[in-house]
Amino acid sequence: MDKQTYVAAEGVDLVNGRPVPKNREIVLTTPEALYDLSLGRIDIKVKARASAKPSRKVPSVPDTPVNAAELDQGEA
Repeated sequence: MDKQTYVAAEGVDLVNGRPVPKNREIVLTTPEALYDLSLGRIDIKVKARASAKPSRKVPSVPDTPVNAAELDQGEA
């Protein structure tokens, strides 16, 4: 069976009858994880995205408020 990494919730000391390691990560099969998952004692570990950079450039916000009336003056 395939195994998956789970993270134990704070305060949980045992998962599937075994002690929780310091990094709080446990590798279990789905049948092994079902009981603790149903009680909310563990969660599936979410893998980090490969790139931390945004895929597109985000416009900056001006430091001073913009008056909409001033913007409309240049357009006719």
